[in-house]
Amino acid sequence: MKLLLITAILPFVLGGAIPADPYPAPCGRSTPSGRCYTKDSCYKLGGFYVQRDCTFYNVQDIGCCYDIPEKE
Repeated sequence: MKLLLITAILPFVLGGAIPADPYPAPCGRSTPSGRCYTKDSCYKLGGFYVQRDCTFYNVQDIGCCYDIPEKE
């Protein structure tokens, strides 16, 4: 019975110890100079979007967003 209880609670305990998703992850070709975003999010931020440069997530709808203007 104790084993069943521990097995049921363990994923919740370990879930809090796992680090948060690093989104937006750094990206770029030789040096990280952009952030991983979707195309729409990148354009809303005022950046330049390149789909193939975000290898961290390795999915089709997230790419690297370069030249995002600084917030004042």
